[in-house]
Parts: sequence; C-alpha cells; structure tokens
Amino acid sequence: MNAQALAEKLNKLGFTPLALSEPSKKEDGIIVITKGVHVQVPLHGEEPNVVLETDKGEYEFYDAHKKITDLVADLNAALKEEQALLSR
Repeated sequence: MNAQALAEKLNKLGFTPLALSEPSKKEDGIIVITKGVHVQVPLHGEEPNVVLETDKGEYEFYDAHKKITDLVADLNAALKEEQALLSR
C-alpha cells in the first residue's frame, strides 16, 4: 500500500498529515496525524489501521479497514479520545 496516496486522500477529507513514511520489508509505514494519533500502513496484506498512543505510553490499535469511510470514523474516534486524554 502507498502511504503517500492514502495521506493525500486523508488530506482531502480534512486530516492534514504532519509526516509520513512508506512501508518497507522491515516495518509498516505511518501517516502521522497528531502527536498521539497515526495511521499504520502495511506493505502487503492487511489494510491500514488507526493507532492511538495513550497517556501511559501504550498503544490502542483500531481495526484495519479497507473502506476509507471506516478508517475516517476510526480517526475521528481516536482524535476525540486523544483530546479527552489531553484534557485530564
């Protein structure tokens, strides 16, 4: 999967990527949306998924989705959760 193409789709939907890296044979790519929320982009196989870093430094992985609308729903949920964590 191409992280740049997915980042462009997300940007058109109102999610401005801060940084990205393409997937390699050794590690998944990522599209950084905020300090605590990114999209994990696999090289082969599975679809992209949203990852939220909690205030304890742990990661919450959302389900992988093929449909962009489902990925966007997860991004919105993760960003809302991140805001809740930051306001504590």
